[in-house]
Amino acid sequence: MLLQRKYLKEAIGWAGALCSLLGFSLNTLNMISSQSLTYLLLNVLGCAFLIIYAVNKKAHASWVLNSIWLLITAIALVKALMV
Repeated sequence: MLLQRKYLKEAIGWAGALCSLLGFSLNTLNMISSQSLTYLLLNVLGCAFLIIYAVNKKAHASWVLNSIWLLITAIALVKALMV
């Protein structure tokens, strides 16, 4: 059971990293806009998963940074949905 929990925490971290990297890559390659719902949702998921992972690892700088990034992304998402 303890081993399964460890793997779940690692999977959450990797999923967050992949979401963030995918959004950044697609935006950099001009495949999606930085204001698109796809990009914003990938950032929200990526940040949320990375926050969970960082809190579990007690990596304070990482979860604070991702929390700020999540807040900025949430504001942009609300703006995009209001258009």
